Amino acid sequence: MAQSPELTEETQTAATYMAMVVRNAMEDFHCEHLSDDQMKELNPIIRSAIGTVLHAFTNYQQVDAAKRFMDYNLRMVPKYWEPPGLLEGCVKMWERDG
Repeated sequence: MAQSPELTEETQTAATYMAMVVRNAMEDFHCEHLSDDQMKELNPIIRSAIGTVLHAFTNYQQVDAAKRFMDYNLRMVPKYWEPPGLLEGCVKMWERDG
């Protein structure tokens, strides 16, 4: 049996950072639709999902399980999803400081 995968410290840090950006982007939605207890439950799900994505992405070429996981999830992306864009706060900082 193969050893269970683990996240590197670098991947954990990147996932935590990304989850913070997601959490901040959701703040208005949180205030309008989610209780603090619901957000408390949602935050670790988001962090772990992002960590999983980063792990699979990093290991895609070397590990068949990572390739299968990524390919499976990519097939599930609905056709109606628009491409991602940049958050307004990032664009404003870029324009101001760039």
